[in-house]
Amino acid sequence: MRGENSMVSPIFTAAWRPAGLIYLGVCLAALGVGIVPQAIYPAEQDVVAAPRPTLQTLAVAQSLAILLLHPLATLARSQRGAAGRYWLEIIVESAAWLIVTAPFYTAAAWLADATAGDVARTVLYVLSLWPLSWSAGAILRSRPGGRTATILLLLIVASMPAAWYVTREFLRPISAEWLWQLGPPTFAWQAAASRTGAILPRPLWALIVWPATAAVLAALSVLPGPRQKA
Repeated sequence: MRGENSMVSPIFTAAWRPAGLIYLGVCLAALGVGIVPQAIYPAEQDVVAAPRPTLQTLAVAQSLAILLLHPLATLARSQRGAAGRYWLEIIVESAAWLIVTAPFYTAAAWLADATAGDVARTVLYVLSLWPLSWSAGAILRSRPGGRTATILLLLIVASMPAAWYVTREFLRPISAEWLWQLGPPTFAWQAAASRTGAILPRPLWALIVWPATAAVLAALSVLPGPRQKA
């Protein structure tokens, strides 16, 4: 019996960690920002009659937490010697994060006048970002030599809205639409728009590009490392 408990205990431990408290704080802050749209919309834009963008701000906050907070928390745990059963634990933890976000989704959808289809579409896109977080965390945990490149990749992915803005404002002959759709925060904003009617995020390539990237990183994380000289 003790042997079975020793196997199950890390799984339950993974369902709730200090990073979860930070995640809840991020979701709460995102909901608060969405309630006050004047804080995010340009001053000259009329937002009085517009639905509150609470579902959109929640989706953006989740995308950033998944892509940055979770992998860095994984790195911190590995440096403290908390090895555990990595893949099983992070899947359980991800499920726990999704479950505790349900009340935020309920409030955000009500405030944004969003439908069940809008919520389903938003959740689907947010879920598509988790494999990238898992794979990046695996590299950060098991390959010290690849940590800098992996963190840089995550920062680039998370900061794509800045690239979209620069292209849109200063490189007008170049279309910035693909950057908007490729960037997880900006596309999360688009996917969480209220009453759009579609269940799947459009375009579909933006839904699969990051899971495909995650598959590449996962393969790299399990490749044999360089042999050390005797």
